[in-house]
Parts: sequence; structure tokens; C-alpha cells
Amino acid sequence: MVDNQGIGYRINTADRALSGLEIGSQVLFHTFLHVREEILALYGFPEAEGVSLFELLLSVSGIGPKAALAICELGSAAQIYGAIVARDITWLTRAQGVGKKTAERLVLELKEKIGKDFSAAPHTGATAAGDLGDLAGQAIAALEGLGYRAGETQPLVAQAMALLGSNTNLEALLRAVLRNMAQGR
Repeated sequence: MVDNQGIGYRINTADRALSGLEIGSQVLFHTFLHVREEILALYGFPEAEGVSLFELLLSVSGIGPKAALAICELGSAAQIYGAIVARDITWLTRAQGVGKKTAERLVLELKEKIGKDFSAAPHTGATAAGDLGDLAGQAIAALEGLGYRAGETQPLVAQAMALLGSNTNLEALLRAVLRNMAQGR
């Protein structure tokens, strides 16, 4: 429940978005109003990318607000986009209420939308750095220079590329990968 100048709004959100918040603290949530029959429900996310991801997930047949929110609970938008592009069905089925068939439909319907700017579909397993394109290869080499193993960075670079698109630069790509590594996936 969020109090906005004396008006209380119930905002449905992922538990991870609430971690670290204190009662009475000031917060900013980007929201999506879901209208269905006689129900108006607000869904909120600390980042604008969360709303975009939520709307994209709702566009998949069979995915409602509860399932979309459960998928958003899995990790950052970059991680979820990356899992879809990488066809990581097992990871997607970790979301409560999302089974194998739903995850497969999610990948089938969204892979093209998300990966349209992505030069090559990444794999969650080890791939050659060149398979991901020059920019991704440069990012993997830079991360190896920092002491990370290519096997652990390649999926993260692929996920970041899926989110940022092929028009990104090396600095933004490295920043996104390091941020995801700090978040623990």
C-alpha cells in the first residue's frame, strides 16, 4: 500500500522490489493499470524497464498478470530478456505458476520480438566469443582481463546484448553485465 497525499494505492509488485524498503520511506514505482471486467489493479516496478517487460509478458497468450509478476520476480529485466532469447526454459519455469508449456510458448512468442536487434541467438552453455559478435567478444575479453571466466560471462553478455540491442557501446554493455553479476545471476 502506497500513500500518495492521503490516498492509498495498493500496488502489486514482486517481493524483490520491496526488499530494502522501510515503512514511511519515499518510493518511486512505475505502474501499469490492468483493467479487466470490474477489476482495476495496479502493478508497480522500481524501474521503467519492469513495466515494459510486464506489458510484453502480458501480450503472450496464457500469461496473465499473476504469471507475468511471477516471471518478473525471477530477476532483473535483463536477466529475463536474456533467458527468453537464450531459450532457457528451465530457468523460466522457476516462476510460480509457469510450467514447461507456458515457458515454451513465452519463448516462442517473444524470442523474435526481443532478439530482433540481436545478431545471434545466445546459448546458456559455453559458446565461442565470436558467435556473439565483435562487441560481445570485446566485452568477454575485457571481463576476462578483470579475472572473470569466459564460461560465466558469456551468458551474461548475451543477456545484456538482448536487452540493449546491437546498437549499444562497449561501456554500456560492460556496465549492464557487471550490474547483473552484482545482483547475483
